[in-house]
Amino acid sequence: MKALPCTPADWPRFSALLDQCLDLPPEARAAWIDALDADDRRFAPTLRALLQDNARSAESGWLERPPAITAEPSGMAEGERIGPWRLLRPLGRGGMGEVWLASRDDGAYAREVALKLPHPHLLGGALRERFQRERDILATLVDPRIARFYDAGVAENGQPWLALEYIAGTPIDAHCDRYGLDVRERVRLVRDVAGAVQAAHARLIVHRDLKPANVMVTAQGETRLLDFGIAKLLGEESSDSSLTQWGGRAATPDYAAPEQLEGGVVTVATDVYALGIMLYELLTGTRPFPTRSRLGRMLDTRSEAPLASTRVEGPRRRAIAGDLDAILAKAMDPEAMQRYDNVAAFAEDLQRYLDSRPIRARRIGRWLRLRKFVQRHRQGVAVAALLALALGVGIAGVLWQAQRAAEEARRATAIKNFLIEVFSASDPRIASDAPRGNISARALLDASADRIEQRFADDPDLQIELLRTLADLYRQLGEDDRYRALQEKQLAKVRERYGRLHPNLLNGEVEAATIACVAADGPACDRALTTSDRLLREAGDKDPELRAHWWILRANRWQAQDGAEDRAQAAFERAIALFRSHAPRTRGHVTALQEYASFLTSRRGDHEAAIRTYREALTLANTLPDRNDAELQTLYGNLGLLHQQLGRFAEAGRAFAASADIAARTTGADFPTAWVPRSNAARTLHLAGDRDAAHREFSRVVPLLPKDGRHAIEAAAVREVYGERLSAEGRPELGTPHLQAAEAIYRRQSAHPFKWRLTLRYLGEAQAQAGRIDEAGRTLKRSLDDYLAHQADAEQPVMAIRESWGRWLLDRGRLDEAQAQFDTILAHAEDRPLAHVALAQGGLARVALARGDTSTALRHSAAALDTWARVTGFRDIRMGVVLQRVRADVLAATGDLAGAQRLEEAATEASRRFDHPDSPRTRARRLVSPAP
Repeated sequence: MKALPCTPADWPRFSALLDQCLDLPPEARAAWIDALDADDRRFAPTLRALLQDNARSAESGWLERPPAITAEPSGMAEGERIGPWRLLRPLGRGGMGEVWLASRDDGAYAREVALKLPHPHLLGGALRERFQRERDILATLVDPRIARFYDAGVAENGQPWLALEYIAGTPIDAHCDRYGLDVRERVRLVRDVAGAVQAAHARLIVHRDLKPANVMVTAQGETRLLDFGIAKLLGEESSDSSLTQWGGRAATPDYAAPEQLEGGVVTVATDVYALGIMLYELLTGTRPFPTRSRLGRMLDTRSEAPLASTRVEGPRRRAIAGDLDAILAKAMDPEAMQRYDNVAAFAEDLQRYLDSRPIRARRIGRWLRLRKFVQRHRQGVAVAALLALALGVGIAGVLWQAQRAAEEARRATAIKNFLIEVFSASDPRIASDAPRGNISARALLDASADRIEQRFADDPDLQIELLRTLADLYRQLGEDDRYRALQEKQLAKVRERYGRLHPNLLNGEVEAATIACVAADGPACDRALTTSDRLLREAGDKDPELRAHWWILRANRWQAQDGAEDRAQAAFERAIALFRSHAPRTRGHVTALQEYASFLTSRRGDHEAAIRTYREALTLANTLPDRNDAELQTLYGNLGLLHQQLGRFAEAGRAFAASADIAARTTGADFPTAWVPRSNAARTLHLAGDRDAAHREFSRVVPLLPKDGRHAIEAAAVREVYGERLSAEGRPELGTPHLQAAEAIYRRQSAHPFKWRLTLRYLGEAQAQAGRIDEAGRTLKRSLDDYLAHQADAEQPVMAIRESWGRWLLDRGRLDEAQAQFDTILAHAEDRPLAHVALAQGGLARVALARGDTSTALRHSAAALDTWARVTGFRDIRMGVVLQRVRADVLAATGDLAGAQRLEEAATEASRRFDHPDSPRTRARRLVSPAP
């Protein structure tokens, strides 16, 4: 062990003076030492010697590159180029340097990285060797849990740099606090971190600076390990011990192991210790020891850390006491040899805790706590008596478990016999007043439900279990009244027997919230969410899966409220994180992903992220043992809609086909679940220009739509699509009734506000085509006002309704108002090549043409066709035809009749692909076409 530069008693004062001295500029340190008062002057020689050693260590080279390095670091600025990288924004600063988000700027390839820029004036001697070695070490680490190393070098101005993978996430401690993770979730995260550390150890690399700031958690709940800046190769032999010494001092003292701060041998046990400190802090909110100075002020040997459970109260204390206390005590043992042999053993004990299996570390139970307390106070204790008592408790526990197993077996037998009795009621061989072979499932359930309380009068627990099972069966049959009656009876028995925090009651409260929220009863939904939240908290939030379902309900409620999108997104992410950690292979996890993808589409407009989320949900749903085809059908259908919105008709067609195939296989092609994917597949064909194929698909579904109000939402979705396409092909008189029917349904369904304003836009367009100009104006204005009340100008749906409204104004001769709408679209386009941006440019060309400004009209019409050629996202081929005709009109106005005729002929030819032969547009073209 390296000797202290002073006596142990003097170390605290000497360390404080050294900190003050090092905080001064180098040129001011000598004068400061000379000015020390009488009491501190005895430290002057040692301080000068340490400063001289530091100065001598600053004379070696850097990264095989000999450029001169300035004494002070130059300030970094956004847009500055460092080597091949362009600085975008700072990510963090510290005593050793800065980290920036940067992008590759030399054209070699495109990538954003975290660019680590050490202060050049600090990289003398051993520190330069350490930074050089970080480059070499990181190059050997390729693991998905560890931030990847890409490159390293020196800029022209002598600034060294390291390019590392940029991890978009949150430090692990901030992530835990932001989402209010419980004890088990925090343990899972640290277990994942331990896996990454073990991967580094397998390559003979010790991290030596593990701390929360070096562990990021992504939005998907995955951990990423950062910064191997002071890592040490296991077994490395170096004649220069200063390298090791600097590594010890460069570590963050609050997380450093005793041997690390004392200059001792650094091993894998050093990282085990730091992981223990990190877990301790995540579980308790505090560190086990007082904060140390950056140079390791408290180098004296420490006693054992206080038990983590003594730092918290309530349910968290009970969750930590025992196994976690034991694991932490072993990981943070002051003696390296007494810790876990390796990080893998530490991670295994954490997994054993999560699986409720016996841990390897010695469990710190009540009696062991008492023994530790007695040892700390140097009092005698009868250890043998305590162990004997613990043995007695263990035997009692075994006997209790055996008794419980016997009781469970008895109950299972009773349930089996009861079910046999229930279904024997349909046996035609047994005499009965009714033909027993014809008894329905509903009748069997009715008969059995009425006998439960009498049949099991002496076993209330069995009554509860059977009542709950039958209630679930009634719900599956759609018998809501009967379900509620049995559910209320079951919950009343549970409340009377176990109190209001029994798991059945908690499930019942969340289920009641689900019913209220699905019914779109806002006040009732809010009340139910508040009640269920309070009870879940009172119960200690022991069921993370149930809490995840609650977060889904909370997120859906928030997303229906203006200005609450950020809270809704955080709630969805919270639910998904809980499912990933506690119930990854469940239908609830699929539901959370599906709801989140829908939110990303409707409230964020982030279609690409929504597609990724839907694909994740599909991958999971397809592999679940209890695969739900109805859920898969919905997922494929929603994925198809997103591809359709992005103009990816081939991908949309495949997704809709998969959805329709599932419906045909499970419920039949004529069932309502098959209507929507079939109509969406037809719309995809129509948008792509294949009108005949589209109508063949429409003809399979439209005749099936009921006229008595049944299956209202499914029928509305089909009528909306069919009516819009009929109008688009020039037959608004046929499309308008379907759109009116869909609008009326959506208006009554408050859970579908987006669909209502979209259908209003389609209806206004159809009314305008049919010549009902004033009525169209009122409809379009209602749609526009509702869009602006709920969505932002930069969103594509808002641009679409603005373009429709602007076109209506233009057709009415209100040029200034029309131009204002088109200008607003372009002001929020942000250079995105969207279809409605192209239409807005075409609208401006028409405005300019109406004013006689042909030069402006030429410019806007050319820009419109250019944008259309680059469109990404939703498109309809008829939009291109409209823009061609606008350009033809402008060319004709400028005297370029040949160019105008070519464009008009191309537009006419393209129109034949989607305009119906009997549409007014087609008939009008026949009248003006020259004779053959």
